[in-house]
Amino acid sequence: MNKRVDVNIHEESIEQVLNNVFRGTDITYKIVKNHVVLTNKTMKDTELPSTNQNRKRLTGQVVGQDGEPLIGVNVVVKGTTIGSMTDMDGNYILENVPSNATVEFSYIGYLQQSINIGNKSNLNVTLAEDTQKLDEVVVVGYGSFKKRDLTGAVSQVKGDEISNLPLRSAADALQGKAAGVTITSSSGSPGSLGNVRIRGVGTINNNDPLYVVDGLPQGDIGWLNARDIESIEVLKDASAQAIYGARAANGVILVSTKRGASGESYRSNIEFDMNIGFQDVVKTYDMLDAEGFMEYKNRAYAASGKALIDDFATSEKREQILTFLGKNGGRSGTDWWKESTRKPKEAISQNYNLAFSGGMKKLRYRASFGYMDQQGILKGSDYERLSGRLNVDSEVTKWLNLSANVNVTYESRRNLDENNSYTATVFSTLAADPITPVYRDNLVDIPDFLQNRIMGGYEPTNPWSRYTGVIYSNKPNTVGQVDRSALNQWHGIATKSNISGEVKLLPFLTFKSSIALDLVRNQSDSFRPSYYLDGDEYSTYAGASRSVANKDYWVFDNYLTYNQKFDKHAVTAMVGTSAEKERYEEIYAYKEGQVNNNPNQQIINAGTMNPAASGYYATSTLNSYFGRVFYSFDNRYMITANIRWDGSSKFADGNRWGCFPSVSAGWNFSEESFMNNLEWLSQGKLRAAWGEIGNQTISSGAYMNTFGNGSYYLFGNPYQTNLYAGRTQVGNPDLKWETTRQLDFGLDLAFFQGSLRATFDYFDRQTSDMLVQVPVPSSLGFPNTPWMNAGSVSNKGFEVTLGYDGKIGNDFQYHINGNVSTYKNKVKSLGSGANIPGKGIHLGYFSYTMTEPGQPIGYFYGYKTDGVFQTQEEIDNYKNNGQMVMPNAKPGDLKFQDLNKDGKLDDEDRTMTGNPHPDFTFGLTLGAEWKGFDISAFFQGSVGNDILNILKYDIYSGTGWYNAPKDILTTYWNGPGSTNENFAIDADSRMNLEMSDWYVENGSYVRLKNLTIGYTLPSEWTKKITINNLRFFVAAQNLFTITGYSGLDPEIGEINNSPLYKGCDMGFYPQPRTFMFGLSLKL
Repeated sequence: MNKRVDVNIHEESIEQVLNNVFRGTDITYKIVKNHVVLTNKTMKDTELPSTNQNRKRLTGQVVGQDGEPLIGVNVVVKGTTIGSMTDMDGNYILENVPSNATVEFSYIGYLQQSINIGNKSNLNVTLAEDTQKLDEVVVVGYGSFKKRDLTGAVSQVKGDEISNLPLRSAADALQGKAAGVTITSSSGSPGSLGNVRIRGVGTINNNDPLYVVDGLPQGDIGWLNARDIESIEVLKDASAQAIYGARAANGVILVSTKRGASGESYRSNIEFDMNIGFQDVVKTYDMLDAEGFMEYKNRAYAASGKALIDDFATSEKREQILTFLGKNGGRSGTDWWKESTRKPKEAISQNYNLAFSGGMKKLRYRASFGYMDQQGILKGSDYERLSGRLNVDSEVTKWLNLSANVNVTYESRRNLDENNSYTATVFSTLAADPITPVYRDNLVDIPDFLQNRIMGGYEPTNPWSRYTGVIYSNKPNTVGQVDRSALNQWHGIATKSNISGEVKLLPFLTFKSSIALDLVRNQSDSFRPSYYLDGDEYSTYAGASRSVANKDYWVFDNYLTYNQKFDKHAVTAMVGTSAEKERYEEIYAYKEGQVNNNPNQQIINAGTMNPAASGYYATSTLNSYFGRVFYSFDNRYMITANIRWDGSSKFADGNRWGCFPSVSAGWNFSEESFMNNLEWLSQGKLRAAWGEIGNQTISSGAYMNTFGNGSYYLFGNPYQTNLYAGRTQVGNPDLKWETTRQLDFGLDLAFFQGSLRATFDYFDRQTSDMLVQVPVPSSLGFPNTPWMNAGSVSNKGFEVTLGYDGKIGNDFQYHINGNVSTYKNKVKSLGSGANIPGKGIHLGYFSYTMTEPGQPIGYFYGYKTDGVFQTQEEIDNYKNNGQMVMPNAKPGDLKFQDLNKDGKLDDEDRTMTGNPHPDFTFGLTLGAEWKGFDISAFFQGSVGNDILNILKYDIYSGTGWYNAPKDILTTYWNGPGSTNENFAIDADSRMNLEMSDWYVENGSYVRLKNLTIGYTLPSEWTKKITINNLRFFVAAQNLFTITGYSGLDPEIGEINNSPLYKGCDMGFYPQPRTFMFGLSLKL
């Protein structure tokens, strides 16, 4: 057919065009299912007789999954020029086929198959649709839909998108990959989990989404091996979430794990991958050395009018200190950050995974094993995980399918002090003075005036006494703190399983039943040795403790699914029930007075004093009924309706049941006849959805009053106590469901056979009857802050997802995928409750965040500044209402704005100083492949959010209380005109330490989260050593960050997982930069 044909066409049918093209040739055609099939009129089956006795004729038929013949399938003997195409009936004939040849069957829109024919002379094949290219299947609650039929907002991350990424945790697979999903981390410590938020912050209560892993509801997926993930679906709007009712208010993330594939034998496919690398610090502060610290301290005390510290008062004493340091390590003193962190290339991270999969026609299996070991950049922080998973699927009969999943995970973790606002390791490491030596057991020539300060209480025979108590900063010796933390270990084992059966009652009716179990056993062992460093850091007696926490959870689901097509009509209906129960218990025991300081020889009961024991037990249940109806006409018009009733034991009788409906509709306008001429448009769909979902994330029994016993002191006698019985919890029997109503409009577009894709969504999310603990007056005498339904919150925003797959020549392929999302958060009301301040985690009595109607949740709260007072005259002239606004200020102090112009500074002048919620977040993935090489770069970022730099409040306080960065000596106010940004160094804290916008910074950033470069060896090489695929790669994580934020890390989440403290940086464990190399192979 190497012949040019010119035809003149005007308003003719395709048949008329083809007749003109092939007139006078031996080619004939037939149009079947939108395919044009060409055949030779004269060719007969006998024209190509077998000419070699070692070769043979191969015949067969190729059909689709619906049993219909596929016309025009390419059938080729691999590695040869022998080939053919299937005819009108799906039949094919191949001549001169070598024995044991491999035949490849390929067809546009279908998955290619390669089959070794052995001794067969007839081979019938069924090709499966390529869901990635033709019509993807998306998992939803209790079922799945073709993507073209979806009417809700669902984002999908497929396993092949993350298979080449060296992920630290399963949740990392979502970061920047799905529009509307934000993942931030408040800690880079090994094994830590990020804050996952879908479409913003919808409540003052818990905002964590619901995870469902192979049908098992979960609170997180930190235990899951990322290499086991087949796909992740994020249900973002109420129409998709409502089927999960009570637990879906913050979104639902469905995770499907990999399963085995059917084959002709039980031979296993073996997959192995590993990576090993090291972690390093991305950024730190350049802190003052010993000489600079003494200058800073003296300058602060002199400015305040206080007498200088005697140790630093004279040049002779300062030189004695520097000489002493020079003889014991160096005149610059102690670099606490260097002493507390692992050296570069010492923080090793390694990950190994092995999987076996395969099966026969009616039995499939996949078994996997994984091991992760991660050492943190700070000493004493480590994480280890060992996991195993087995998935089995069996077609027992034509009407019965059984499946079983079992996952066992063991985790072990050593964590540092991150939550205590005064002794947290990172903060203490930066704040400790550089004069204090780390150890005191081998010091020489200690100045007389430091002898007792350093050596007081030292016990040469006690190894825990070798550390020096920090002398000039009220902070712990972080090296000793880290070493002692190594004695504390958390470890847990979790068994998660699911067994299900599906019965085909009728061709259009199936029944599925499943029971899932989650058994968790956690144990934390702690030992505190006896030691004395100074009056602030000591332990008189050795103590040992153990905490055990157990959780038993089960869920039992049963549902019927009806699926039927009538001509152009398609109906799917589902109805079911669900029952679940969770039992949680915790036991704690502690005793002091252990016989020695050996952590390996501790028995709690061997302690002789101060015993303590406590326990906690709670159960909760949830019973549910749910249903869904889907209707489609001609693949053009779709409507879906869901409803779920949930009854929760967390509410009192009369308020336990909630009803959560939703409805959504879609229009595939690209299927309309008037769109037929737009060949460049592959798909166009409009979506609209509305629904209600519930939230019950409160403590069990919050509606009940509880009573217990305690002790109290007798008036006038502080040494005698009496027992009493009293109320320990004030309950609220009127508690009811928190409800979220959500409206969504969406547009899905695909162009040029799907190579260019775009999705747009607008959402309006309204939460009412929020479950929240609103502060009540202490005069009421309540032992707790009771739960109540108070207020409402609004989130409105949009999401955009774009993707393009391109090709240059035959070898170079590239991919661009990006998404942008934004939301506007606003508290509409707090019921009859007062505004909710955020305080107490740090800064003592200060309220540094506030939640009130008309503003976003947890906005930063304080004074507005207007530069720095340069002269006393400027202070005197700063008046309102006839009086000086800041009469106690001094030149060099911050100037606070008197917003209400009443002539004084008070709470009426505190206002919003920053907003932790971003204007928008984004993710961008760039990838390319060329002749076995592949490269992938993933960028992620946030724009427009503010960060409250609480660490700056301490190390940049200017008071001399703690060590400070070196630039404090040159950038702070030092006389009129020196600066109008930074206040003066002064030991008298005065107003400069009031919470203000001086501590709020722009937290926008762009970060290269992952860069991976790989090379896959040619199959001709690897098959010689029985390897199907072998790939080597190098990768880097958190390679660089572009930001104006001065802190250690701009990727800040929430303190204690609370939206009231979003964007508050207390000097958390920063994200490490990781370099690694690895390989993956398939046998």
